[in-house]
Amino acid sequence: MAIIDFEASCLPEAGESYPIEVALAKVDGTTKSWLIRPVAEWEYWDWSVEAEHLHGISRAMLSEQGQRPQQVLDELMAEAAGCEVYADCDLDAYWLETLAQACDRAAPFRVRYLGELLCAQGVSRKDVVAALDHAKRLLPAEHVARDDASRLALALRLLTPVH
Repeated sequence: MAIIDFEASCLPEAGESYPIEVALAKVDGTTKSWLIRPVAEWEYWDWSVEAEHLHGISRAMLSEQGQRPQQVLDELMAEAAGCEVYADCDLDAYWLETLAQACDRAAPFRVRYLGELLCAQGVSRKDVVAALDHAKRLLPAEHVARDDASRLALALRLLTPVH
């Protein structure tokens, strides 16, 4: 099992958004993240200064340090191979589709909702809150894809000890 998390140019309610960072954290503790260099078609999509302040990623940083979407998608697919991939928000599936579309491809895997897995396993809300609180104490940074995905993977590991 793995957790995927994206950071984006803005939230969809603020305009047409595109993915700028993605991380995949496996429940075994391994995590990989990528900055995504915007493609030309995203040039006129929306950018939120508020979102930039939250995640700390600038357009200049993406131009200088971001990887081509095709490279990110290929490496992400390789990392996710054999894993069921979960997210805490349906926007992560949207941004995976947006990334794949920039590469003229379909989304390479299905992103499932983490809440459905926990409900199916009968995990109580109290236990979820306790696991998330514990994970947040260990990984307090928010709006950093690597830390957000790692925090959720740690909480999942605490809640589902048999993988």
